[in-house]
Amino acid sequence: MSTIASTSLTMSSSIIAFLDFFGIAVFAISGALTAGHKRLDIFGVMVVALITCLGGGTLRDLILDAHPVVWIENTSYLFAGIIAAFATFVIARFYRMPMRMLEVCDAIGLAFFTIAGMQKAQALGHSPEISLLMGLMTGVAGGILRDIVCNEIPLIFHKEIYATAAIVGGGLFLVFQYIGFGPEISMIVGMLTILTLRLTGIFMGLSMPAFLFSDDERN
Repeated sequence: MSTIASTSLTMSSSIIAFLDFFGIAVFAISGALTAGHKRLDIFGVMVVALITCLGGGTLRDLILDAHPVVWIENTSYLFAGIIAAFATFVIARFYRMPMRMLEVCDAIGLAFFTIAGMQKAQALGHSPEISLLMGLMTGVAGGILRDIVCNEIPLIFHKEIYATAAIVGGGLFLVFQYIGFGPEISMIVGMLTILTLRLTGIFMGLSMPAFLFSDDERN
């Protein structure tokens, strides 16, 4: 019995590690593409990419008082972001990557990072609501910082379904855990929900209602 439990734990840890690196890679690509569309040099591309892929996790760890910060504790995360950003910079020199690819990479990063952030908060013993909030922060904060640095209105505030997707998927992740499903199934359901909702927003143009206000309406 202990052998089975140990094997299951090892599989879960391996999956989480893979998701961490995959999420960092796609968010670094997202940041590099945004910097590329702003015509930044290689240094600017690297800075924006690293802010995008490490910013959310850094803020989460600082708020949760989890030290050292994840990419300081394991510098492999830092190198993964650098390699992904550099590869994107090189490839983009020969192939024009469409903006749609930026949005798809961002959607994948949102799905992976939201669930990873929730798992980190749970591992530290925090409540479900705090875990959901930390997952949301992990998923969206890097993108917010990326867009602010690049002088753009953050995607979360004006583009299709974004934070809502993270909240719904994160909520389902908690529900599936609560009713007794294993961690792998709960992760898959949560991530697929986030990814499906976000991609639906991207390709079908669905969005939350905007707050329309003008001075003329007050007269």
